Amino acid sequence: MNESLYQASLKALTEHGVPQELAEKASKVVAKDEPGIPHFGRSPEDQQVVNEAMKHYWQSQANE
Repeated sequence: MNESLYQASLKALTEHGVPQELAEKASKVVAKDEPGIPHFGRSPEDQQVVNEAMKHYWQSQANE
């Protein structure tokens, strides 16, 4: 896992309205992404977590 990517993702998500627990889960997925592999090596469950986090993120952006 890429720790610095995890920390950057966690900070960005939580600063933009994503609930802490969801931001942690999504950040773990992103920090384990593998470029060059289809879907970055994410399982459908992993992708769902990221999708849910991004819904919160974009909702927060729309409200600013």
